[in-house]
Amino acid sequence: MTKKNYIKSGVRATVYAMIVSTTMTCTLSTNGWAMLAPAQGAAAAAGPVYDRAADLKTVQAALESKIVRERLKALGMTDKEIESRLSRLSDQQVHQVAKDIDTLNPGGFIESVLGLAIMVLLIVFLVHHI
Repeated sequence: MTKKNYIKSGVRATVYAMIVSTTMTCTLSTNGWAMLAPAQGAAAAAGPVYDRAADLKTVQAALESKIVRERLKALGMTDKEIESRLSRLSDQQVHQVAKDIDTLNPGGFIESVLGLAIMVLLIVFLVHHI
């Protein structure tokens, strides 16, 4: 046997040994130890947490739009009345309005008449249900 054949057979033997050992290791059955996990974490059990300040900032920015203010005034609402009704909204309602405003705004959709009408109707709907 030449030196070249000897090295070749050694490499083959090593590769075969690795294949067999990997196969044996991967096919071994192991016990799975599982533990019951709570359905919700402690924070989720307390309910969702909303950042009222950030949501109010989003709503205020939308209300500062000249078109929205004029439309609300045309519906008979004064600035003071709008602010008082906005302050009576719950955290969840403020978050919902802010989220809806954010979904309307990404591509400049808020500037279109349809986007503006939807936003005004949403605000009026929420304000009148208080």
